[in-house]
This record gives sequence, structure tokens and C-alpha cells, in this order.
Amino acid sequence: MTQILVTLNEDATTLHVRKAIELLRGVVSTTVFKTKDESNKKTLRQQAYVKESLERAFDEMKQVRREGRKLQSADDFIKELEAEEARLADQWIK
Repeated sequence: MTQILVTLNEDATTLHVRKAIELLRGVVSTTVFKTKDESNKKTLRQQAYVKESLERAFDEMKQVRREGRKLQSADDFIKELEAEEARLADQWIK
């Protein structure tokens, strides 16, 4: 089997070029691959956000240990979130 790589500038022409290639004798299949910049912008933004969040959490953990404080448990964190939510709800009502 032989493969041919075709690079296109505009997505609008992709469908037409693909249909034309499929009309050629001997073509078994066609597949469209987008470049990483086009197809993964959202994924790359999400990965950057996760990386930044993890770096902040790790830095906070190192700071807590340097200062000799105890790390907050998940239960304490949830209680803190619930208290903040209740406080905001009270403010909204007033």
C-alpha cells in the first residue's frame, strides 16, 4: 500500500479535495488529520491550566511544610467550602 500526504491551507476545501481523491481508482480510504495547533487549542489551554493549578498546590504544600503547619484535610476543606457557600448565600439574601 502507498500513502500520499496532502497539506491544505483552508478547511473549507478539505471536503471537496477528499471527495475528489475518493473518486480516483484504487483509493482505499481517506483520512483527515488536523495540525496540533488547530485541533488541540482547547486541550492545550486545559493542560496549561491544570499544570498551573498543580504547581500552585505544590508550592503551597512546600510553604506549609517549611512553616511547620499541618496540611488541611479534605474534610476540613469541604467544610470550609460549605461555610463560604453559606456566607455568600446569607449575603445574597440580605
